[in-house]
Amino acid sequence: MSLPTDLKSLYAEWLQEFINALNPRQEQLAATYDKARRNLLDAEDTIYYPRDLKKIRGIGDTIMRKLEKCLERYCKELGVEMPIPAIESTQRGTKRTSTALRIGHNELSGGQEGQMTKKRRKYIPKKRSGGYGILLALLEANALTRGISKDDIIELAEKYCNSSMKPNYMTKELRGAWSSIKSLIKHELVIEQGRPKIYLLTDEGQAMARTLKLADNITFANEKGKAANEVELSKDVDSEITANFQDLFDAEVYENVSRPGIHSSSLMDVTFQDINMMSTNNQSRISHARTLAISTPLTRKILNVKPAAAADDSPSNDRILRRRFIGVRYELWPKGSYEVYPIIDYREVKSQSDRDFFSKALDRKGIKCEIRQLALGDIIWIGKNKKTGTECVLNTIIERKRLDDLAMSIRDNRFMEQKNRLEKSGCRNKYYLIEETMGKSMDGMTEALKTALWVILVYYRFSMMKTINADDTVEKLQALQTVIAKEYSEKTLVVVFPNDLKNQDDYLRVLDEFRSEFEKGRDIECCHTYQCFQEILGKGELSTVGELTIRVLMFIKGVSIEKAVAIQSVYPTLSHILKAYNECQSEQDSRLLMFKKLGDAPGAKKITKNLSEKIADVFGTF
Repeated sequence: MSLPTDLKSLYAEWLQEFINALNPRQEQLAATYDKARRNLLDAEDTIYYPRDLKKIRGIGDTIMRKLEKCLERYCKELGVEMPIPAIESTQRGTKRTSTALRIGHNELSGGQEGQMTKKRRKYIPKKRSGGYGILLALLEANALTRGISKDDIIELAEKYCNSSMKPNYMTKELRGAWSSIKSLIKHELVIEQGRPKIYLLTDEGQAMARTLKLADNITFANEKGKAANEVELSKDVDSEITANFQDLFDAEVYENVSRPGIHSSSLMDVTFQDINMMSTNNQSRISHARTLAISTPLTRKILNVKPAAAADDSPSNDRILRRRFIGVRYELWPKGSYEVYPIIDYREVKSQSDRDFFSKALDRKGIKCEIRQLALGDIIWIGKNKKTGTECVLNTIIERKRLDDLAMSIRDNRFMEQKNRLEKSGCRNKYYLIEETMGKSMDGMTEALKTALWVILVYYRFSMMKTINADDTVEKLQALQTVIAKEYSEKTLVVVFPNDLKNQDDYLRVLDEFRSEFEKGRDIECCHTYQCFQEILGKGELSTVGELTIRVLMFIKGVSIEKAVAIQSVYPTLSHILKAYNECQSEQDSRLLMFKKLGDAPGAKKITKNLSEKIADVFGTF
């Protein structure tokens, strides 16, 4: 018995077997295999040797080698010889004499048959480099069927890497060793999935990580008592079943546990209360809550409330409950299981010569803070789980402006763009912190500044803090940290872990759905992870075509955010705008196009003749 002359159908059948064997969570890998299978079946060329598979779009070295192994097993079962091209059957040596781990593999790159082509080494990360640390971190976390986030990888990889995985903005090191992830993805050792991104090891990446681990005699912390080359499978203590508010809490009892109705969930209500009085009230309320909750075992587990007769004094709030709601994973962090502190954007400086003023000033006052690059805002507050180190973004965000900077942001339209992005953050407590120091002249901007401040307060209902200088700003931040720490000492957090966000609107939609379901008592707050906040709310991240159209329109002098939104509602994309101008019969029609459409629009949406002519100069064809 011999093999058929075209093995295309066999290769496609094995690809389908790969898909059937995948875990339901490996959607991205399944899509990759399915695309390769469809492209293979659509190919007109004869596919016989495994190397012929490289002609098919979507099939790389990893898939080719897996199919080659399937072909070897198939030939062994039939008792026929494995098909090997004549050129590969010739003996080939290697010039390198280093260790077996670093020996490159000779590969063909599609030259003419019978002709040797240039040898290529297999990619192997340098010892204690960024790629080396990332591979070992993924192996230690067992990221084979379920990916882990960037922050989790960095935390594990630091000990396997000589350089810092994170960028250090204080020393102007803008790229950390994490940038090696691009090389790992390019060489198909790591797979990137979802939004926010998670990372998994491929079969080849797993083999590479195990080889590096064995070569350098590394033992993971979870391998005690086990063979050095076996990684223990990490499993969640709790199964991720679907659980809404009523399934998770005893709604009737929890309603009684909630604080009195005269207190709203807004942080603004407690900002100016006396701290001593608030502390006394909090103690009495929580004592009352614990008394009411004793009769419900599930509520006791969630709220960390134990019966008076309980002999075990060990804390129970270090156990994280994991569940799902509307298909999105979430974790429940009981009060006391996380710490709260601010993160300050690294671009927030007192002056060019005193860049770390705020971090040092807060440190002197005993307030923990961190300096990082923030995707949105200048100061945010996060909650960090004491057990896992996972971070979530709380309900407070600050945009800090000096008066001259505020004036410049009004001139170049940054003010309205930043305002709209702050609204998408989902934070209920949005502050504009206005420092009255000035570094530049503000000639002619007095009225514009007054209007902007009134718009912030009255129309958009943002909160505002006014300070005299940077030292006064530190005092305000200290007071705000005291209030926030008190507020969250009595709150349970529902931390959301979405993995398929299409745009920034999805970020807010998911948060709103969780809030409407779970925030039925004042002691619960829903929030996204810090990683999700950073990845989704950046200026260039996940923008829709409509948002890009608005952004381009705002580059035209005189087009505010309101005018840009009005134009985009009439012409949804740049293509529609260009088409409208191309259809104009004369230059006059082109110059008055926007005036005819929006000349009678109300308020700030109105397009004047002069502005219409400016827009025509950009998009018009005459």
